[in-house]
Amino acid sequence: MSYFTSQEIHPGIVHIGEPAGVHCTLIVGKEKALLFDTGYGICSIEDYVRSITDLPLYIVNSHCHLDHAGGNHLFSRVWAYPGEEQIYADYQQEKVSILNQMEKLWRSGKTPRPWPSDFDRDAYLTFKPCRFLSLADHQIFSLGGRICEIISLPGHTRSSVILYDHLTGTVLSGDNIARSVWIMFAQSASLAEYRCGLKKLKKEYAVTGILSSHDSRLLPPSLIDQLIRCIDTRQENSTVFIHPRKGYKALKRKMYADGLGDIYLVYPLEDKG
Repeated sequence: MSYFTSQEIHPGIVHIGEPAGVHCTLIVGKEKALLFDTGYGICSIEDYVRSITDLPLYIVNSHCHLDHAGGNHLFSRVWAYPGEEQIYADYQQEKVSILNQMEKLWRSGKTPRPWPSDFDRDAYLTFKPCRFLSLADHQIFSLGGRICEIISLPGHTRSSVILYDHLTGTVLSGDNIARSVWIMFAQSASLAEYRCGLKKLKKEYAVTGILSSHDSRLLPPSLIDQLIRCIDTRQENSTVFIHPRKGYKALKRKMYADGLGDIYLVYPLEDKG
């Protein structure tokens, strides 16, 4: 059985999942392809992608937390927004605690086994250098019959980006537009910055669907409005949230939305808007 699973969301858009619940997305044009995020790096996302396409390949990170950039070292160069290089280096140092948390969830029956039986933990824990190229806001990747545009959206991290596929109107959102959004880290933007970015996206782009890194299905564009509503009403029903791995506290707003189910906004205790 393959470590990876995949489904074609639209022609040329393949959402690739890992057992621990994170997804990368492959967009294939007539001349080139683009891989958005590289997963945990536990197994070779490069080999899996090459089983789908042999076209020249761009690699782009939404941001550089380990579950999105762990496979970066498999590629000769990776595009990321300025500021993410340090986040990549920092999360390389957190591999032990991340693996321990993954194993804890697996052994408690909450998640599938997160790695194959031949997984080499010691090799995985070594630092994996990466050569980064700097993304720019509104940078275009032309894949041949398909234009992909990078959009800076400060939120989960200040230097997070999303990708807009002009052919289908699909947004690849990383952790920045999702049914559970965490704006609680030292590297996160303010809620005001995040809200402004969501409003701008809604105004300037005809979004038809959203592919989030931690959801297997295509989410409706109404999620953008619901996240804005969640921000605006966050003081109505927020509870204390404790980070499952790091242990520090934040606030969590839970809200139900038709067609989406429960959505969550996690934000700092010292809420400065």
